[in-house]
Amino acid sequence: MMTLPLLASFFCRHASAALANRLTAPTAFSFLQYRRRSAEALRKCSSSLHVKVATDVDDSSKVYDDNDESNDEARQQLQKYFSFPLDSWQVAAGASLLSEHNVIVCAPTGAGKTVVGEIALHIAMERQTKAIYTTPLKALSNQKFGEMRQIFSVDKVGLSTGDISIRRGADITIMTTEVYRNMAWRAKTGAVSLSNSGGDEQDGIQIDNQLLESASARLDDYADLSSNSIVVLDEFHYMGQKGRGSTWEESVIFTPPHTQIVGLSATLPNAHRLAAWMESVTGRKSVLVEAGGKRPVPLKYYFASKRDFAPLFRDEEAGPGANHGLLGLRGDGITKTPKKLKGMKEKSKITIDDNVLPRGLDLHPTLQTSMERRLASIDRRIQKIVDRESYDDYGGGSYISGREKRRMKENMLKAELRKQVPSISTLIRRLQDNKLLPAIFFIFSRKGCDNAAQVLCENLKQSADEPKTKVPNIKKKRKGKMIGRDKGKGMGRRTSNNNDWDLNEDELAMIQDEDGRNFRAELLDQLLSDDFDSSNADQYKPTGVYDDSFLSDENIQYYSDIGLLKFDDCKNVAYRLLTFNMENEEIAFSNENVEQILCGIGSHHAGMLPAHKAFVETLFRLELMKVVFATETLAAGINMPARTTVICSMAKRGDKGMDLLETSNMLQMAGRAGRRGMDTEGACVVAATAFEGPEDAIQILTNEIKPVVSQFTISFALAVNLVERGAGKLDLARSMVQKSFAVWESRQREEEMELAMNVMENYNTVLPEEQLLNVLQLTLEKELIEARAGTSATGTSKGKISKLQALVDILSDGKKLKKVSKRHSGYAQMLELEQSTLKYLERELRDRPDEDDLGLPADMIDDEKRELLSEIKTQRQRVLKGERDVNESMISIIAKVTNNRMKADDDTAESLKKALEAARQNNNGEGSFILQEGGILEPGELNFYVKNSNKKNRSPMLALTTSAPSDDGEDENWSQVLALLKVLESYGCLAKEAESGDNTDSSLENSTYSVSSGGTHVGSLGMDNSLWTITALGGAFDVAYDSAELDKFQDSLSFLGLDDDDGDIGQDELEENSDDYSNIPKPQKESEKLVRDLCNLSASEMAGFVSALVVDAPRQSDSAIASFQKLTYSQQRVVQGALLSMERLTEVQRLYSLDDSIGKCQLELSSCDVVTAWASGESWNDVLLMSGAAPGDLVRTLSRCLDALKQIGNLPYVPARAEWGDGITIRTEASGIHPKIRTLCREAANEMDRYPVKDIMPFEIDNEGEDGSSEEDEEKENDISGDDEVA
Repeated sequence: MMTLPLLASFFCRHASAALANRLTAPTAFSFLQYRRRSAEALRKCSSSLHVKVATDVDDSSKVYDDNDESNDEARQQLQKYFSFPLDSWQVAAGASLLSEHNVIVCAPTGAGKTVVGEIALHIAMERQTKAIYTTPLKALSNQKFGEMRQIFSVDKVGLSTGDISIRRGADITIMTTEVYRNMAWRAKTGAVSLSNSGGDEQDGIQIDNQLLESASARLDDYADLSSNSIVVLDEFHYMGQKGRGSTWEESVIFTPPHTQIVGLSATLPNAHRLAAWMESVTGRKSVLVEAGGKRPVPLKYYFASKRDFAPLFRDEEAGPGANHGLLGLRGDGITKTPKKLKGMKEKSKITIDDNVLPRGLDLHPTLQTSMERRLASIDRRIQKIVDRESYDDYGGGSYISGREKRRMKENMLKAELRKQVPSISTLIRRLQDNKLLPAIFFIFSRKGCDNAAQVLCENLKQSADEPKTKVPNIKKKRKGKMIGRDKGKGMGRRTSNNNDWDLNEDELAMIQDEDGRNFRAELLDQLLSDDFDSSNADQYKPTGVYDDSFLSDENIQYYSDIGLLKFDDCKNVAYRLLTFNMENEEIAFSNENVEQILCGIGSHHAGMLPAHKAFVETLFRLELMKVVFATETLAAGINMPARTTVICSMAKRGDKGMDLLETSNMLQMAGRAGRRGMDTEGACVVAATAFEGPEDAIQILTNEIKPVVSQFTISFALAVNLVERGAGKLDLARSMVQKSFAVWESRQREEEMELAMNVMENYNTVLPEEQLLNVLQLTLEKELIEARAGTSATGTSKGKISKLQALVDILSDGKKLKKVSKRHSGYAQMLELEQSTLKYLERELRDRPDEDDLGLPADMIDDEKRELLSEIKTQRQRVLKGERDVNESMISIIAKVTNNRMKADDDTAESLKKALEAARQNNNGEGSFILQEGGILEPGELNFYVKNSNKKNRSPMLALTTSAPSDDGEDENWSQVLALLKVLESYGCLAKEAESGDNTDSSLENSTYSVSSGGTHVGSLGMDNSLWTITALGGAFDVAYDSAELDKFQDSLSFLGLDDDDGDIGQDELEENSDDYSNIPKPQKESEKLVRDLCNLSASEMAGFVSALVVDAPRQSDSAIASFQKLTYSQQRVVQGALLSMERLTEVQRLYSLDDSIGKCQLELSSCDVVTAWASGESWNDVLLMSGAAPGDLVRTLSRCLDALKQIGNLPYVPARAEWGDGITIRTEASGIHPKIRTLCREAANEMDRYPVKDIMPFEIDNEGEDGSSEEDEEKENDISGDDEVA
């Protein structure tokens, strides 16, 4: 077996040999070859090893830049863990992991990315080390936890999602990405790798390793990652998601140097740059593995309207993830047109732009014929209206103008589109006829999902044969007595009798259904499965159920006849429903839901209870549900096998209104179809809408996938942790900012631009004509990048970006450049011919003899002259058309753009002028145009240069998937870090160990800080603005009194009688020290009063107030005044005090120019009364009725508040102090949240942590950090286990 050092040596030799062979090419010093082949550029631009595997039908693979021998050894070592053969790209990823590299896997949805994650876990187990598997969602973490418990043993897998902790410290821990990020912040061994070579200097920053080790030694055991060797970051493409993407970026930056990173991602255009960035950050070789070639389960795309159900593309096997892929577009799929398409009749009236898409990606003839027929019908109807409105018997015209006709046509087309929208029943019938069930229908509306399920169920019932079947009264039957529940059982959270899952070989075997689809048999189906074992359905019947219940064979037969399930499956579902409703009476399924589920129909969206969603997921996985109407959140990785996905809308409301779906979103939804090991082929059906047609579907599917853009932001909690881990110095914080993906990309762009500009000055290695095209291409590429980033001086609109992209695509593609050149030549020749003809006719008219000399009749002479004049008029129209064709050709547009760029006063204009002058000197006297020194570039001249240049090796000069270079990007991020530090210092969370004379940025950078108790609390909370949370709970205040201007403004309004009465701030307790108390700064007085009011709250009232700090405003809510009036008197006092604290914090943040997105403060009162009621013990139904919200929204609100209470209650212990101070001491640092407030939060969390807010879980939950331990115990253990962030 090849050893790891030998394997690494082979990679180095292999890469060096390939590079040497490339450098021997004759044109190695031209710009395009130089950029691709230069060893320096290769090292700087893409230092990661790139493995791309092209998979054929028979799984024969080609591995580029990889070692076949090492793959064979890896296969032998890893295949033993799997019952199915591993794909070549999976083996390649495993080989890289065995070589101790980082790995980024890019593969289509459903291709088997999770297998690579399992490989990583097996490798960690072999090394006898620990591993972490992260997901972006709690539900997905719970699902992965169930899967990994079956693959590995129960005692080796743990779970940590913020609200649930199971076997923390197990060999394998499944967690949300935020939890891992928070752990990495505080990791004992997680000192960030500050040098790729293991040195102690990075970008001129000196790091004291001894100080770092000393700081790390003070961190808690919870963040101990010393024994963790691998972390798997699932859904790695979330790094580009607004709001949460920074979590993935920070996870990579703070991962300890000894830990390998495995990123599992969907296909990304800039994945190679992510791998290069990861390598530069971690100092570990990072390998990109792309599952190229065909999808393991190929897709077929269909378009469904009221009349048609046909393939979407002209080539029925084309499309993303299909057998033929995108026919070479974006480098995907085959590049030759299949023979069966060559003989098909070309449709030219309505086509997608053939300059962009291959022919096979045009509309399918059936759909195109339907569109043409619809347009022809509209034209006929308009013509009839025109004829009817005609008023001139001699054809003199019509009342209807051309503008009116266009408006009529647009309105009629919209009406026709509305008529073409298929009903849900029509779609189901089409899917049944084509054997495409089970299916997931994606509808971007919760209400739409529920309505669709209800309508489909009612249609199935109405279509039933009434004489043959008797409709059962479900409402009546469900009201029958059910005495199967033991009297001792309560109505709260049910308990499980089977906490450990003991699996045998039969339970892990593969089973096959009647349609030939393979499934892995599972004894317990992850959630709810210990109660609903389908193998015992016939033997299990709850006792005490009357024979006239809906479990009777007659009723089950009815739903089996009208619905989508067979009799046995329907009976199984009925038993499961009855059991669920009996054991969960408070959240039992409604009558309508019961009927829908018995018909094989379900809904899945965020407005549902987690238990209901888990029930639907279980039924769908077991093929006991055929149709699910879901929002797009289902596409985020939840394992629900579907043969077909139906996309019911091609547009979604965003920040700027309705817009077409992103390509990545549609591909992710389409990828849910045809899951591996279950189907041989998947189907994606795009349904017609009232606003979009099949051409829009093609546009979305063929658009470029947007690259991942850095979403890095720094927070108060991160700033405190960086200071603490840096032993009070800011070197670590500065290094962290420099390691962000945005700064790295900006530096890469600057290096590429510098290299390109240097090579561009070399006129000795390429022809001047080619050099001109290279300079122009580089200019436009740079402008395109700036336009995308919104920094271009020439415009940043979508139209501008689209035009620049089209020009760059042509200049960087030799075939396209040759094509537009030929087209321009044809237009020019045609124009020349038409102009010659016009000149001939005009000369004939001019040379025509006088009428008197001809001696012919006047009528004959007039006719000939009129005919000649008519021919001249017609010919002039032809010349005008020819001129338009020439002026609108791409060559003319490129020439115009070049001339405009040469008018600018910058280096780029000078480079263009120099290149044009060199090309003219090289071709002086040639061509059909006149060369004028300093003259503008004519289209014909440019076309001449294009013809004479080498077009074979043209390609993009710059990586267009990155952000524009920014000179101040790093400085801007660092300025925000300094602003955060100034605010934290102002609020007593940080203190300089040696006071300096000023508060300038340079002074801050050289200072050493200590973290106060309040600062420790700020760093321990995983909230967006943790300083605001601590401040609102009285744990910090403006000790520097930087908000004095606010008091001056309030004092100026005192004559209005609006100032607050401070007489109640502890006056009765502090009468003897009134003189001393008057010397205490106003912010401290307000904070001490707030602490006293908070301590007087009950636990339930505390829960309601905390919800105001963390719960977002609902879509529809009462006014702030109405919400305030619903609060108790004690809560109102606290809210008033918190508002004063908010004003001060906002003023200080504004003073130090902190970005609003970082320093956002909220006090949302709309849910306070509901949370208070739940924490006080009110029933679920009462609280649900009080809230007026959807069950899922209410659970999310209560869960978010519960998580916050746990975090606050489990903060590090701070010694007790007087609730409102001693009235004498002026405090200069934040002391953190008062112990009594923390106790109230823990009590409130215990009251709120009940079913259904606490999800049903079929396993025993560890109660770490939730045992309500005393303050004395906290002082001993310093437990901070509740700092986990929720996803």
